[in-house]
Amino acid sequence: KLRYGSIMLMTDRDHDGSHIKGLFLNFIDCFWPSLLKRPSFLQEFITAIVKCIPRSRSIGDGATLQFHTLQEYMHWKDTAPSDLQERYFIKYYKGLGTSTAKEAREYFSAIDSHVVTFTCANRDDNEA
Repeated sequence: KLRYGSIMLMTDRDHDGSHIKGLFLNFIDCFWPSLLKRPSFLQEFITAIVKCIPRSRSIGDGATLQFHTLQEYMHWKDTAPSDLQERYFIKYYKGLGTSTAKEAREYFSAIDSHVVTFTCANRDDNEA
């Protein structure tokens, strides 16, 4: 009998965190593959890896831009006009430790928007 209803991975959003996540998924798949078949058993807590914070409230609606991958941020950086980019303070988040207490409260008060559930698409993939 399981003691826990689910496992939530809370790794850093950088390459090291992705590597740790992959190692953990392989560990579960190797020793307890049946757990991957359980609906909503394995989840990930996600946060932005880069935030573009308006330097002043005069920028549009004053909303902070959030990017969940470095590729998303680099695309914005490559396509957004430089005068628009200069209006933002860019903050890189290596992991949850970079977040402020206020940001942590925001994350957990809207936890459903920060959780991704893993699903096992096809068990035959293990035979590849």
